[in-house]
Amino acid sequence: MKYVKYQFNLTEKQVEMINKLIENEFQLASDMNETVENGVELISLTSYLNFELGFNQGYEKSMDVEE
Repeated sequence: MKYVKYQFNLTEKQVEMINKLIENEFQLASDMNETVENGVELISLTSYLNFELGFNQGYEKSMDVEE
């Protein structure tokens, strides 16, 4: 299966909302004593989003310092 990649422009609030949804998915599965379907992909997604968010925040701060 070929995976197609897309690029999205998300706000910090949207990234936080996605992280919260993923966290809730894991919590619900834990409460029900089940495993999360696609858990590895969800962890990968939240890691990627948080990395991109941190990178962009750092870049934005560095641009403020240069000015």
